[in-house]
Amino acid sequence: MLGPRTGAAQTAADSIRALDAAWARSYATHDTTLALDLFADDFVATSTNGTLKDWRGELADIRPQPGLVMDYFRTHDVVVRMHGRTVVVTGLAEWKFTFNGRVSEVRRRYTSVFVPGGPLGWRMAALHIGRTPEG
Repeated sequence: MLGPRTGAAQTAADSIRALDAAWARSYATHDTTLALDLFADDFVATSTNGTLKDWRGELADIRPQPGLVMDYFRTHDVVVRMHGRTVVVTGLAEWKFTFNGRVSEVRRRYTSVFVPGGPLGWRMAALHIGRTPEG
């Protein structure tokens, strides 16, 4: 695959960075189709409060909900570490939304694990969302 600006071959790390950004956008745009392509069949997410969810539970967070308006969901400070055919991503996720008239802004550290497979070339097998040091 060619890179968008340089014409250079895209690396696996570049692909993962693009998928990480797409994962975040899926929450902001309620893109369950992308999420279904991205999440592994045995996907597991650990929420900030320690709750475990499979891909069905995570899709519930991505779907539109009455009273919910997403302003953004984005990631930054993303670090991609290749370990053979497994990839570990760490970063900071930030999102802002209004739910039933109440505005909330959230910042969380996250770690995700990608493995080869699926229609996008990589699948997210695990996700852990934790508090940032300041809160």
